[in-house]
Amino acid sequence: MEEADKIKELVAYNLWANKRLLHWLTANDKELLTKECRSSFPDIIQTVSHILDGEIFYYSVLKEQPTERLWGNSIEEILKGFIEQSEAFVDYVKHQKSLNDFRFLKTKTLEGTFTQFELIQHCMNHSTFHRGQIITMGHQLGFSKAPSTDMLFFFIKRNKLREIE
Repeated sequence: MEEADKIKELVAYNLWANKRLLHWLTANDKELLTKECRSSFPDIIQTVSHILDGEIFYYSVLKEQPTERLWGNSIEEILKGFIEQSEAFVDYVKHQKSLNDFRFLKTKTLEGTFTQFELIQHCMNHSTFHRGQIITMGHQLGFSKAPSTDMLFFFIKRNKLREIE
């Protein structure tokens, strides 16, 4: 599998996992999304917002454009942006001929030049890390039936769809 195909799979997986997580979160009491938990961020919605901000940031670096958050800070806007930004990554990768072009990245703690492939890979890994935290936070709050967002489950679903085609 070519590098570009691997990244296409990775951003498709990220979108799939984010949709599964969103479905689970919205099936529970919305009030609990802002209830304090023990984690890196004080509550679930701030953790989702952090994932969204990370995806916005890296998407902006890839497109070499200023960082712009198109969604507000209400629960509804954060959850909407969470999916729409993941869809934007899928669309971006789909239209790239190569992901080997370099991008310069500078933050408070990090500076360097990376390929688009590396930046996307990092961003999707970051999102996966925080999705795991959200599942744990949900368990702390009494949410049940957490969805599996493991990549192997994504592959199983993908393979079943390929068998139908």
